[in-house]
Amino acid sequence: MYSNAQRGPGKNQGKPNVTTSAKQTADSLLAVKKQSGADTTGAGKNATSINGAVTPGDTSLTNRGLTDSTAVDSLSNPDDLQNAVQYTAEDSTIMDAVLKQVHLYGNAEVTYGTINLKAAYIRLNWVTNEVYAIGTTDPADSTSKKTIGDPVFQDGPETYNTKEIRYNFKSKKALIQGIVTQEGDGNIRGEKVKKDAEGNFYIRHSMYTTCNLTHPHYYINAPKIKMVNKKQVISGPFNLVISDVPLPIALPFGFFPFPKKKENGTSGILFPTYGEEPNGRGFYLREGGYYFAISEYINASVTGQIYSTGSWGLGVASTYSRRYQYNGNLALRFNKNKSSDEVDRDLGRGQTNDFSIVWSHAPRPRGNSQFSANVNVSSNSYNQLQEFETNKYISNVASSSVQYNRTFGQFMRAAGSLRVNQNFGQVDPDPASNGRKKDGKTNVSTDFSFGVNQIAPFALKGGRGRWYESFRLGLDFSGNYALTNSLTAIDTSSSSLGFSIINEVDPARANKTKIVAFNMANLPEMLKDAQFTGRYSLPISLPNFKVLRFVNVTPSLSLQGEVFTKQYAYSVERNQVRIDTLRQAGTEYSYNFGAGVNTRFYGTFFVKGKRLEAIRHTVIPSLSFTYTPDFTGDAFGFYQKVNIKNRGLDREFSLSRFRGIGTGVSNGRASSVISFSLNNSFEMKLKTKSDTAAQQFEKVSLLDNLSLGGNYNLLADSLNLSNITVNANARIGKNLNLNFNMNLDPYAYEANPRVLGNQVGTRVNKYAITQGQGLANLQNLGFTLGTSFAPKSSDKTKPVPPAANGNPTVTEEQREFIAQNPELYVDFNIPWNVSLNYNFGLTKSGLSNAQLIQAIQVTGDLSLSKNFKVSVNSGFDFTAFEPTITSLTLYRDLHCWDMSFSWTPFAGSASRVSNYNFTLKVKSAILQDLKVTRRRSFYDRSAY
Repeated sequence: MYSNAQRGPGKNQGKPNVTTSAKQTADSLLAVKKQSGADTTGAGKNATSINGAVTPGDTSLTNRGLTDSTAVDSLSNPDDLQNAVQYTAEDSTIMDAVLKQVHLYGNAEVTYGTINLKAAYIRLNWVTNEVYAIGTTDPADSTSKKTIGDPVFQDGPETYNTKEIRYNFKSKKALIQGIVTQEGDGNIRGEKVKKDAEGNFYIRHSMYTTCNLTHPHYYINAPKIKMVNKKQVISGPFNLVISDVPLPIALPFGFFPFPKKKENGTSGILFPTYGEEPNGRGFYLREGGYYFAISEYINASVTGQIYSTGSWGLGVASTYSRRYQYNGNLALRFNKNKSSDEVDRDLGRGQTNDFSIVWSHAPRPRGNSQFSANVNVSSNSYNQLQEFETNKYISNVASSSVQYNRTFGQFMRAAGSLRVNQNFGQVDPDPASNGRKKDGKTNVSTDFSFGVNQIAPFALKGGRGRWYESFRLGLDFSGNYALTNSLTAIDTSSSSLGFSIINEVDPARANKTKIVAFNMANLPEMLKDAQFTGRYSLPISLPNFKVLRFVNVTPSLSLQGEVFTKQYAYSVERNQVRIDTLRQAGTEYSYNFGAGVNTRFYGTFFVKGKRLEAIRHTVIPSLSFTYTPDFTGDAFGFYQKVNIKNRGLDREFSLSRFRGIGTGVSNGRASSVISFSLNNSFEMKLKTKSDTAAQQFEKVSLLDNLSLGGNYNLLADSLNLSNITVNANARIGKNLNLNFNMNLDPYAYEANPRVLGNQVGTRVNKYAITQGQGLANLQNLGFTLGTSFAPKSSDKTKPVPPAANGNPTVTEEQREFIAQNPELYVDFNIPWNVSLNYNFGLTKSGLSNAQLIQAIQVTGDLSLSKNFKVSVNSGFDFTAFEPTITSLTLYRDLHCWDMSFSWTPFAGSASRVSNYNFTLKVKSAILQDLKVTRRRSFYDRSAY
């Protein structure tokens, strides 16, 4: 059924001469239009409803529709259309009763079910059930013959831009002249197109490209292709055309799948890259494999690499996401490296196995529980040989954690975690090691905790402001089981302990660390040193009060303890101590009490300056006292007293039943500690530059914090005073940040006359100032200065702009990822930026020589034009007197292409040879729309 609806008045102009009915005079059509109820004014104001199987002159349909609304058509023709055809025209609607056609002029639109057609001119034919649409010549531009109002055909969610189209409503077939349609990241264009009833398109003289410009920078040129309905493009012989230059390389056929709307992509083959690696593994094929688009929530890829020297590698990577719930990624990689040196291969040297496990799981907080993971575990040499990012290549440590937290109601909570900390060691000086690292340390620990939040037992029903109602009490319990490949034996010699034991440790291993490979073969040895530790505490908050109005007094009381799974029993045999290990659980606790006082006062220095009004100095002194009783008595049962005859004298030793003997073992004696700290800050008061400002003065910080602190143990038998720590941080001006720290030892050191050369010496119970060693001995000192410069108009935290042309392939997750990882992309909208960092470090133990670390790092980029950027990363190590890792990268945005050239003139390590690479790759549609470029590392990518 056809039904014409009013859209609005228009001008009767620009009608194409495409049918004979359009050439008829107004007088010959007047009677027909009046008979059928058509618009005789050319203004498109009247409406008509005509059945396609009935002639326009038959008015019985209208009468039936008006008089008998309950009539049922029991003789419906199976050839009738299943949906109503609605049409509108802004200019005029002309009905040809003789040829049974309707002509629509000026922004015409026809809708049939899910099909919508818009064009400057549309012709409907209810005899053949066809619609024909074409654009018209722009009357304002008669010289270029530019057409306007080209047909736009929409079938459900799919949209096709055409030059001319003929479509049959019943057969669902179409004949199209000139088509442009978007499929995924690419678009298809063709001159002559046929569409069948299944939605397949047969296109001649076609091109396929991901460039969304009217004149694309590149495209795949094919004489004919078939576009299977919403699935893929199948092409005959084709070749690549770049900047209108056809490349001589052609392929006999092509297959281009379309990504499904709710998937991260389409399953398919990942073609490898090729080249030569400077690390000695030779020529390679890398990153080839297969991509699995499993579902809209998860995907996976399996890739591999192979080198001419026999090295190879495999990797599995997966990304998963569930909106408003969680997202993450998992990657497992293994590489078997073989040396390129034939002698090393014959001798079985230079072969290493590298692995890496990376897992990141970031949940969105929901309900009362949360699970998160950040795992990064790899072999010692993996970063050196496989990673290509600067921060990973130079990194010597890695940490991983898996955590689960849950709350129970308002007061109870629980948590569990698994942690792995790695130190990859130092570079092996042996030339045969090829600069690889050794003595890597791995610590694996599992933690759990349970707690009750602090409650006010005297104010459960609401307090009335009494002082004791602020008393609060809680509970914390935590446990830890640690496993490490760094095995350290304590010194059990009589000179260290003061007595001799029967089962003495080999003196060659005393106080020395033995590092074993972290594998299953060494697991029994590592389990011997593994230890479980449980801790509990009762956090107590006592009411605080003020003295003399300005001094805050805070009393404190705490109770804490530890749970052990084994105990030690001591016995004396022939003036030697025998130690037996008992598999018996036990607990040791302690408590302490004390109080702290603090106050705050100011000093203001008024200055008669042009803008400077005053400088204010804020001082916050604090002093606290903590007392811990003696727990070595027999009543507690934490220590066992043993009498030993040493050099004819009877001595009594208190040995811990739970902690054993050796260094780091608490003696359980009473302690009375006074802690002190002094915090300072400086700020100045300036007049505002503008007289119209809302505030007359502004405050500028000169020094955010300058603090020093330490403690003194009144009951210690020697070395009562701790080291003095000094810390400072300030923001100088608007861009310069300063951080400073220093550690001072107040005691003197005496040299050992039996040790020649550089030595630490022995710390004695005499202050350094009394021994002519200055006020204190400097242990370490460090400070960093950092600044950055960028134009005021640039803002790296600005939100990601919406996609151009309303690109439906740009998802919210993709925008969020780019916004959260700006360092992975090059933003050509920022003209330039520079970052400078200076690091200085000094370490000096006792009388030994000081060790210096001093380096400056410079990073920055400069946009030479709106599509051309230069990036530099370099620095200088003043200690080694050589440059740090230096790279120079050129980025060129070619709209639908990425071009980059990276050069590393100095790699900073013999294991990573200086190299360069050139990349030219097609850019995805999302990056075109967002005006950013994916960064490519300057390192040779030997991983995935």
